[in-house]
Amino acid sequence: MHDTTAAKPKAYSYLRFSTAEQSKGDSHRRQLALAEEYCRQRGLELDRTTSFEDLGVSAFSGKNRRKGGALRAFLDAVEEEIIPSGSYLLVESLDRVSREAILDAQATFLQIVNAGIVLVTLKGTPKEYSRATVNANPMDLLVSLLEMIRANEESETKSQRIKADWTRKRTRAAAGEAITSLVPAWLQRVGKGFEVIEERAAIVRRIYDLTLQGLGQHAITAIFNKEGLKPFGRAKWWHRSYVRLVLNHPAVVGTFVPHRMIGGRREPLEPILNYYPAVIAQETFEAVRALDKAVAGPSTRAIASMFSGLVKCEECGGPMVRTRKGQAPKPFYHVFVCQNAKLGQSCECRTVRQETLEDTLRDQMFKFIEDAPTHDADLTEELNQIEVGISETQDLARSLVEAISQRPLPQLVDRLALLDEALGLLPVSWTPRLGVS
Repeated sequence: MHDTTAAKPKAYSYLRFSTAEQSKGDSHRRQLALAEEYCRQRGLELDRTTSFEDLGVSAFSGKNRRKGGALRAFLDAVEEEIIPSGSYLLVESLDRVSREAILDAQATFLQIVNAGIVLVTLKGTPKEYSRATVNANPMDLLVSLLEMIRANEESETKSQRIKADWTRKRTRAAAGEAITSLVPAWLQRVGKGFEVIEERAAIVRRIYDLTLQGLGQHAITAIFNKEGLKPFGRAKWWHRSYVRLVLNHPAVVGTFVPHRMIGGRREPLEPILNYYPAVIAQETFEAVRALDKAVAGPSTRAIASMFSGLVKCEECGGPMVRTRKGQAPKPFYHVFVCQNAKLGQSCECRTVRQETLEDTLRDQMFKFIEDAPTHDADLTEELNQIEVGISETQDLARSLVEAISQRPLPQLVDRLALLDEALGLLPVSWTPRLGVS
């Protein structure tokens, strides 16, 4: 007997939150529960292995439908027929799919239903949108447009309120009032203003003084670590990245640069001067910035190395970092040195030139490939068995060719044709290795 039971259509849930914090509440559980109940009532199979979730992703900016968004991943899977036509996409409401301007929102809506997907909104009374339902009842399209217009207007109103609130904050900041809770490590918030932590401000001034004396960021880091100078925050050691941050932070001269999320990216806004107490003179700050620009010119721009993050120190086993050596007018070159040694810790590792590593790799490339483990014993054994079988098949084919040349019996010709067909099914990538033409 044949099984005449029809396969259930598959349904996929799509969840989205504007902020990651929203996922910590009950909304996530509620949306999944709605999807499960709808599938139970409609006889659908909810795919639990493939879920689409945009947590902390804005639909107002359209980030969820662009590359990297879960909705984009769903649309791509539909286009590539990984998700078949006739499947269901379950959402709490249409504003989970899009809050963009109406033309963009409608384009996304139509892309889903025109691909043969049934779009279902679960909030309140579930509503299905598909090519069939919209064509049969054009008012459904009008209803969807009105709902998407409302969602866009809500987000636009919220955006304008945020802008207005920020304008008020800028006015307060210009009057000397602190409007941020996070402050640079050398300052502390006191009431509606800031106070300088003199012990830390002295370290900031020293970083600038040492830089103007010609010391590099690694050298400054090593000095501080050898002296046992306590770093700001929770780090155990001073690191070059933090020294560089201090040397490029406009807060040292009192400037605050606010940022805002625009199109899914954190973009700087107009700076607010004299917001913080300055701990560095403007002339000193500009002099250090000028040094940095001179070093970062086209003639000294570094090319990333394939060894970055891979090389380990033979003395202490710690990571080795890439740095530049040499002084103009002589050409610059790059070396790898132990990070612990650069931080002024106990390692006395010698540097290794990058070109030496690259030359060694080129000389030993084929040996590395030959000796490299597969990390899968079962796969290696299976490959060996396949290769043995191929070799035996080729030997048999050669014997048949020789026998046919002596006596062309039909049985031998048919047997050779079968072997030829079997060898012809080999992956092209195996051909050179096996010598099959």
